[in-house]
Amino acid sequence: MLEPAGPTATTGTVPEAQLGLALDAARVALFDYDLLTGVLRADDRLAALLGTPVETTATGFTDHFCALVGPEETRRFRDVVTRAVQTAAPFHVELRGRPGGDRPAWVGVRGRVVLEDHRPVRLLGVVRDTTGDHVVDAASALESLPAAYYALDHGGSLRALNAEGERRAGRSREELLGRPWGDVFPLASGSEADRVLQSVERTGRAETVELLHPEPLSLWCELRAWPDGDGTSVLLLPSTARREAEEAAQRARTQVQVLTRVGSHLSGTLDAETAVSRLSGILVPVLGDWCIVSVVQDQSTLRDVGCQHADPTRQDLLEAYRSHRMRAVAGHSPGGPPFILQAIRTGRPVTLPVPAVTAIQQVVGPGRAFDEITALAPEHVVVLPLRARGRTVGVATLGRDRGRRGFDPEDLATLSGVAERAALALDTARLYGQQQRIAEGLQRDLLTPPAQSPHWQTAVRYRPAAHAAQVGGDWYDAFHQPDGTTTLVIGDVVGHDTAAAAAMGQLRNLLRGIAFAAPDRPAALLRRLDAAVAGLGVGTLATVLVGRLHPRPDGVVLEFSSAGHPAPVVLRRTGTAVPLGVAEGREGPDLLLGIDPATPRHDGEVVLRPGDTVLFHTDGLVERRDQDLDEGTALLLAAVERHARLDLEGLCDAVLDDLLPSRPEDDVAVVAVRTRD
Repeated sequence: MLEPAGPTATTGTVPEAQLGLALDAARVALFDYDLLTGVLRADDRLAALLGTPVETTATGFTDHFCALVGPEETRRFRDVVTRAVQTAAPFHVELRGRPGGDRPAWVGVRGRVVLEDHRPVRLLGVVRDTTGDHVVDAASALESLPAAYYALDHGGSLRALNAEGERRAGRSREELLGRPWGDVFPLASGSEADRVLQSVERTGRAETVELLHPEPLSLWCELRAWPDGDGTSVLLLPSTARREAEEAAQRARTQVQVLTRVGSHLSGTLDAETAVSRLSGILVPVLGDWCIVSVVQDQSTLRDVGCQHADPTRQDLLEAYRSHRMRAVAGHSPGGPPFILQAIRTGRPVTLPVPAVTAIQQVVGPGRAFDEITALAPEHVVVLPLRARGRTVGVATLGRDRGRRGFDPEDLATLSGVAERAALALDTARLYGQQQRIAEGLQRDLLTPPAQSPHWQTAVRYRPAAHAAQVGGDWYDAFHQPDGTTTLVIGDVVGHDTAAAAAMGQLRNLLRGIAFAAPDRPAALLRRLDAAVAGLGVGTLATVLVGRLHPRPDGVVLEFSSAGHPAPVVLRRTGTAVPLGVAEGREGPDLLLGIDPATPRHDGEVVLRPGDTVLFHTDGLVERRDQDLDEGTALLLAAVERHARLDLEGLCDAVLDDLLPSRPEDDVAVVAVRTRD
């Protein structure tokens, strides 16, 4: 039976009128429940809070709360009170109220057990409307929740959301509230998320499902939906397992992409500095916000050769820091920054302490570099040594700005793979440069300046192949003979390596000696040269074109003989160019050298009038993998006619520029003669 509270409901030390005002303001009611008789003594405050009249009776204390909190909360409340009575311990419980009406959404019940002779006989306590506490706490918690929260009414329109939900939807709260779910996420219509929300609204049962939410979220998430009395509440939490798997997959893809780019971009050039300068553009922005790449010279000196910033507006700042940092460091740390020297010495990546800007400031000291690194403000920096064939050939300094995570072990593993490939490409480029300089030097030493004459002008050109291994087989020569004639020679040894260069030197010197000892017509010189190649065991194949010039009153006579070599081009003063063999009506060149010394050799002859030009060349000028000899010859004739009005030196340069690719596959040699007026 529920009875009006007697004196036991007050403390006796505070006037009852004042206590009543305080309890009314706080919506608090006192209770005194007799465990032996089942009588609940209370005043009208408790009756108003519970929504029951004073005369209502109940079989148990917690049964008085059934109308307020519902059966599930009543059972939970009964368990709490039962444990308190059994243990004689104080209790406190928050109960969710039944939705609807004027009933409180939450009530708090706090009480203690009174013992007599060690037996529980009464429950004393208070009941308070705590709805306001929960509303404030829930709103604050939802707003700061890292997961997206949405509340829908029974019609599926949005009635509430938190800050993360607003961010995920990509529109302001004012734009979203009151809109149907399908307007908030248009692509969710007909999706698994849509099905779950309809199911919760229809059945009243909570559901949880993992799904790939459509745009604009486009993420794997765990969707939790439950009925909340006024509709459906939804939480979208990023799926941890999916996220970790996707991050791992993305990192693997990034590593493969970066390593592939390193291989393709750096192996695409055999110039050491060009190769290294490309590295910064590969690492940024995938692995860092900026990068500076340096080469090691003389095992100790560092020289910066390239840098890249992910933000184009900060590229000039990075360039300025790059240009000043080494000079700034020299006064404080001779030899270079300690962390770079450590990377060079150990051959392992060096990660600077966080924040990295402070560590660098201590090294560069006051000045322009100090101001520039302060403005760059890197939070994380790693120094990556580039090692190949047992030596450090370069260093890459990679920085990340504040707000980005540091370089973890997976990043360092990727960077180590990048460093290995980059270093190999750099060292290959360095070795190529050495080999190319040696080979070109050897070949150029054998290519002497051409002999000149009062009757004609001679010009020569030599362009090496782009690859070091292909330097070697082409040569030219022009020298006077004792009988007053001048011999022109151009040749190409089969093969493209230093062995071909050595064979070229032998053939050149043999032909010079044979021609000088016994001047003769070109075909005879080639026969004797072919015999010497066979008799001396030179063991090489070569194409050679020999010409002999001698003046006469009506012009200059050019006698010529070809051992498998491309036909020279004659440019008449009128501007018309033709292959020399076509002009003489011949079918083609004789057999190349080194096959059959007994093969017949033939001479041809042409008279060059004043102002005429003849151009000898090797096949590298007209033949490519994607271009046959006839096509190349046609392009050569067109280029010669196009530049016919240039002087002889200009003509040679213009023709080479027109016909040669930026990276020639073969050596090219040219000898050009123009008769004087």
